[in-house]
Amino acid sequence: MRRLADDRGMTTIQVAILLPGILIWMLLAVQYGLWWHGKQVANAAAAEALDAAQVPEGGPDDGDRAAHDLLRQSGNLSSVEVDVERRGGEVTVIVRGQAPQLLPGFAWSVTARSSGPVERFIPQEDR
Repeated sequence: MRRLADDRGMTTIQVAILLPGILIWMLLAVQYGLWWHGKQVANAAAAEALDAAQVPEGGPDDGDRAAHDLLRQSGNLSSVEVDVERRGGEVTVIVRGQAPQLLPGFAWSVTARSSGPVERFIPQEDR
């Protein structure tokens, strides 16, 4: 009987010790989800910029504008940089940004890259 009386309050101490660790793990899982979503948004913005910049009458400014329009609608990334480069017959787009931050010290950046040829019109008789 005396042994049982000495263990009183043990559950409260265990919860007080374990709960902060459990909460941090939960926040890390949510942080990873925010990073993953930011990565998907950056990939979509890079693809959108590539689509706009690789048409014959398109250019780097069109790609930049298309990427920023999509990023403005998503609202998930901050400190966004969009680099659209069109050289010869190739277009390359790089989108960089920061995912939202829940925990201090866990600033995760995202980068997406997309490239493709510049589209050109070939008349039917030349195909």
